[in-house]
Amino acid sequence: MNDSIKIRKLPPTWFIKSINAFRTGLVNVNRRMFPASVVLYEYFQYFWLLPCLRVAAELDIAGKLKDGPKTAEQLALETDTEPEYLFRILRALASQSIFKQRKDGTFSNTPLSKALIDGPGSLRYMIMQHLGTLNWTVFNDLSWSVKHGRDAFMKVYEKPIYDFLSENPIESNLFDRSMTNLTELAIEPILSAYDFSGFATITDIGGGEGLLLSSILYKNPEMQGILFDLPVGLKNAPAILEKYQVASRVTIEKGDFFKEIPSGTDAYLLKHVIHNWSDHDSVKILANIAEVMPGNGKVLLVEMLIEDGNAPSFGKLIDIQMMVFMQSGKERTRKEYESILKQSGLKINRIIPTIAPFSIIEAIRED
Repeated sequence: MNDSIKIRKLPPTWFIKSINAFRTGLVNVNRRMFPASVVLYEYFQYFWLLPCLRVAAELDIAGKLKDGPKTAEQLALETDTEPEYLFRILRALASQSIFKQRKDGTFSNTPLSKALIDGPGSLRYMIMQHLGTLNWTVFNDLSWSVKHGRDAFMKVYEKPIYDFLSENPIESNLFDRSMTNLTELAIEPILSAYDFSGFATITDIGGGEGLLLSSILYKNPEMQGILFDLPVGLKNAPAILEKYQVASRVTIEKGDFFKEIPSGTDAYLLKHVIHNWSDHDSVKILANIAEVMPGNGKVLLVEMLIEDGNAPSFGKLIDIQMMVFMQSGKERTRKEYESILKQSGLKINRIIPTIAPFSIIEAIRED
């Protein structure tokens, strides 16, 4: 086994949920102590903070501070930027505990800024992609989406997101690396919540670079896997499979899940795939799986579930991203998943919560 790869066992889901509920309660008490206009103005300050965060990610400031503190002048020289302006960016971020401004005038990393350093657990490319010009431009037309009931991406760029990415390799590469950042965050919550050891074979549908599949096989050395995606999504997969020492146990298959699905594996895994598509398209994908899976097979959907009530919800916010970016993509409630699964010949067997904002929906044949 590769000693450089570590997959931790995380705290129980109930414990993390309890901590989050307690924290939410404290925040709500704090907000009730101030006028509503003051609380809303606090929210508004992120309009200035987020572009600063993107600049720090693009310039790899955290990576340049990895070995120790530096002045804004030193960092400006390394990044070909104007020292005073870079200083003001770093000072603003340090006021939010993203970097630290030291008494001697230098800046150093903090636990938050270390999440911008390339490597496991990094959010650098996710921040660059989600806060970049492409996303910012599309969100500028959020009101258009609300008025017309269509994704703003199509309005701005006159083509679906995946067609755009296939024609723009720089944006496509950034998008892929962003998705890898998010997958890295999801691996430990998934492996801590779900026991994959009962499967001899598993297919990762739309698995891209294969990071999640590699992690599952790394933890389950007797398991065989299939990594299935469009050719453009698979281009970096061989390197990931080799890193995790699972290449000999994985078959890479190129294809379109609207047309064909590899047949006969014990489990079919789809992480954040179904939320990209309309109900009609989602039913088509799931029905294609149901057609080729064995009678005792399982479908595992890693998705956010929209809950009732007014509690803070990451899923309800990500749903707005889906609204403007994807053609009819959305986050769904349990009832909505029950509906599309039923139309596909499947049903929910159980739902496994994780410490992350998503759950694992385990589905089986309806008959």
